[in-house]
Amino acid sequence: MSDYAASNTDRILANTIRYGRVVSVKDGLATVDFDGEIIEGLQWAKARAGDDRQYSAPSENEQVCVFSPSGDLTQGVIGFSISQDDFPDAGDDGNPRTIYSDGTIVEYNKETHTLLIDASKSSGNVIVKCTNAKIDSDEVEFTGDVKIGGALEVDGESELKSSLKVSGETEISNNLDVKGSSIKHLGIEVGVLHKHGGVQGGTGTSGTVVP
Repeated sequence: MSDYAASNTDRILANTIRYGRVVSVKDGLATVDFDGEIIEGLQWAKARAGDDRQYSAPSENEQVCVFSPSGDLTQGVIGFSISQDDFPDAGDDGNPRTIYSDGTIVEYNKETHTLLIDASKSSGNVIVKCTNAKIDSDEVEFTGDVKIGGALEVDGESELKSSLKVSGETEISNNLDVKGSSIKHLGIEVGVLHKHGGVQGGTGTSGTVVP
């Protein structure tokens, strides 16, 4: 084998598996820096790429491993990413965890059997859009305000310890126990603090509630 052939074979073998850093991502393709050798237009491996598809683009300076079976880096594919000092592992135990660049965390703790979606650092929102949603749970707790834009139907006994504002039609088919002393309808007090006008003795009926 000539020196050129041997050198070319070594080059092909060396390029079969290379480590690099992502420079940029545009139009679903990445540009990768291999120690000063810049290669554009590289695909990256996806978990699914058929009828079911998944998209998660690598970020700038992400360390990646590129496979080039032909030894030609321009035909290579980013196989996976590798942690580094600038971007350390998202966790240090057996629990799967995803950290997004804005600080949002999605984590499942297999010991406590708890699924966590934490968007507090980014002041983010969680939106679920569907025809029908069902939460099958023994107990549901809301620690902040709750706003209901449509009708509210309650089948079980209800206890209201604080304020409740509903902008749609509300139907309660069982007992409603209100611990507060004030209940208003159209701005008129109808709770224990309400008063009636036109009151008279005997069998007469009082007038309407006093505003």
